[in-house]
Amino acid sequence: MAPRALGTMIVHGYPRASLDAELDLAQWIGAEALEILPRWRSYPDPAPLRRAAADRGLRVHSAHGCWGGEAIRAARVDLGSTDPKAHADSVADLRRCVDWLAEAGGRALVVHPGGLSDRAERDARRDALARGLLALADHARGTGVVVAVENMPPGVHPGSRMADLAGIVAELGRPELGLTLDVAHAHISADAASETLAAGPLLTTTHVHDNDGRHDTHHPPGRGTIDWPAWFAALDAIAYEGPIMLECVKRVREDRSTYMPEVLDPFVRRRTW
Repeated sequence: MAPRALGTMIVHGYPRASLDAELDLAQWIGAEALEILPRWRSYPDPAPLRRAAADRGLRVHSAHGCWGGEAIRAARVDLGSTDPKAHADSVADLRRCVDWLAEAGGRALVVHPGGLSDRAERDARRDALARGLLALADHARGTGVVVAVENMPPGVHPGSRMADLAGIVAELGRPELGLTLDVAHAHISADAASETLAAGPLLTTTHVHDNDGRHDTHHPPGRGTIDWPAWFAALDAIAYEGPIMLECVKRVREDRSTYMPEVLDPFVRRRTW
């Protein structure tokens, strides 16, 4: 399979991180695709971002939707909440995220299936998550946006295992729904390769960072214990053609020497600017 495009998350709308500096960093990494983490409480205008990225030959691929306290109007965003008001407010905020990403020109909205929860509430939370995803699919129809549910570290019921999320998305059967594989979350919950195989053809996008298999530290690839060749073999097995989206930009922003391009270079299409 041909090397996949390299992408990276950048932030937008944060007072201490200018857009130009974030785009400079993306180009230094060699990315061609972007995932945007907006400062959702301020709901920053996506139009200048879209223009600035395009002017540099970068494309907006995805955005990280609201979660927890990183919300727009809701007190907290939790798609698995069994509280009717909290659930309705969560869906409403994520609808706003769909609209924002459509205006930014992106395709995949990454959403969390919920937060830490009690295993005894699993069935009720699964029902709430399915209803929330169906409402978001209805809202995303015709926008070109796919709502891609992310696998979480242990403690989210359901949500920590990709097979559970894949089962929900497959049951709903909507083209506006897909999956995000967070390779480092998978490394903690099970292993990256098997969780990727569980996602199968529903895999829409990725979050790529490294850890020691115990703590979600968001280190750059090569700074942890993930078996990268095995993970890329699993991507080949499911014929995934989307970007390899780095989610370690905070570490790289703080110290560029932590980024080891040689770890991913055999598997990705990295641009030189």
